[in-house]
Formats: sequence, structure tokens, C-alpha cells
Amino acid sequence: MVKMVNGRAIARKSNDSVKEKIAGIVSGGGGPLKLVSVSVGSNEGARIYMAMQKRAAEYVGIDFETIELPGATSQEELFALINELNGDRGVTAMIVQSPVPARIDHNRAVAAVAPFKDAEGIHPYNLGKILRMEADIVPCTPGAVMKILRNIGCELYGKEVVIIGHSAIVGKPLSLMMLNENATTTVCHLATSEKGDIISHSRKADILVVAAGAAGLVKSGWIKEGAVVVDVGINKVDGGVVGDVDPRAASEKASYLTPVPGGVGPVTVSILMRNVLRAYLEQKG
Repeated sequence: MVKMVNGRAIARKSNDSVKEKIAGIVSGGGGPLKLVSVSVGSNEGARIYMAMQKRAAEYVGIDFETIELPGATSQEELFALINELNGDRGVTAMIVQSPVPARIDHNRAVAAVAPFKDAEGIHPYNLGKILRMEADIVPCTPGAVMKILRNIGCELYGKEVVIIGHSAIVGKPLSLMMLNENATTTVCHLATSEKGDIISHSRKADILVVAAGAAGLVKSGWIKEGAVVVDVGINKVDGGVVGDVDPRAASEKASYLTPVPGGVGPVTVSILMRNVLRAYLEQKG
């Protein structure tokens, strides 16, 4: 019978650890730690994510500030603000919320953030450190996937790992993190699907991670008996939120499954909090 992974419990344990460490910093005369969220224009999804970030920050003892810029803000004005925050010693870390208006290059905005203030772990410098196995501040969602696998006692050495989705903030960095653990890693994407090979790859996976952004994409026939299935997808369907994996179908084959909601999402936010703590420690040497 499939075991459903309790992401909220994993996140709570992680947040408790961060909270304890921050309390120690403050009692020792350090801190405070501050996370600044920058958004351009109004987006309901971003607002929901920011609310989750704020709740987690308040719990662990991180000051959380939101800066909501008008939708008409130019790229130059956004970069000027980022540069100001980079130089502000009272700011431990920042996030440039996605999405941004089309005229703003989000990748360039992320690259403008100082690497040691990159709360999301997606600055090119921090991504490069994954390749060198030196990463401390890591991309939040890949970090969450790795934390979940460790929490359930899933050994990666020599395992067949298949990742469906090769985005720059999930699939690609996660593939490197898996390789660093000596997993045999396959990344599937649009071209894999167009060739008709995606199901055959998926069926080989001891660990299947799905981050395609397609509701109910993965069915029972895609899953190897006893596989660990990590569903990263978040899709709005009929007023609710569902993942990329059909949960009923997956429960027929999988040994573990992350639910949506309540699986990867809460752990992702906990990794963000851990990144802020690590950013502080890095800045203090």
C-alpha cells in the first residue's frame, strides 16, 4: 500500500531547526535576519506564495518585508531597487517574485541579486556551485525534493531516477543534485514526449520526479512497481489544486507518493527559510 508523504510534517521539523538556530543567533547578540520580497505588478499566485513565505518567516523568527512595485515599473527601476537592497546590511536575503511583466527579464533580475543574498538559490553563481558539489544555498524546490527523499530514507546511490521536466529552477538543478548522490539520472522533456519515449523512460524509474506543469499527466502505466513518486506539479483545476500525477493511479504502483497540496510545497518554503539562515551565516563568514 502506498505511503503518502507528509510534507507539512517534514517542513515543520525543518522550520523548528531553523527557528532554534536563529534564536541562538539572536540570544548571542546577532541578527536580526530579514527577508525582502520584491514583486512587480499584481499576481494572485504570487500573493498566495508570499503569504506562505510570510507565515513561515514569522514562525522561524525572520523579519519579512514586502515591496510591491507598480506594474508599470521599468527594468531599470527594478534593478536600481535590487542594487539598493544588495547594499543594505539590514537585508539578509531577497526574492524577486515571479512572474514579472513581459518587458522585464526575470533571469537578469535574479542575476542582479547578490549571490549571498539569493534566498531562492537560483543565481547563476549558486547554480554553478551545485556542479562543483559546493552548494550551500540551493534552489528551493530541488532542495525540497532531496529533503523529502532523505526523510523517507530513500537511498539514491545507483538508483534509476527519472525527472520529467527540465526547467532551469527545478529539473536541471535537481538532475545535478541527483548526480552528486551517484544516482543514474534521466531527464525527460518535450522532445522526449514528441519521440514517444517518455513512458518507457518513466517505467524504469526507482524514483520518479514529475515537474511538467500538466495536470494528471502521469498514469499508473507510467510507474514502476514500488517506485517513489514525487509530484512537484501545481495546477489549478475546477477551483482546486492538483499535481502532475494521477494520485489514484499512482497509489496502485508507488511505494511513496507526495500529495498535492501538502507534499513538496510546504517543504519548498522551509528550504527558503533555511537559505535565509545560510545566507546570514555566509555573510558573517
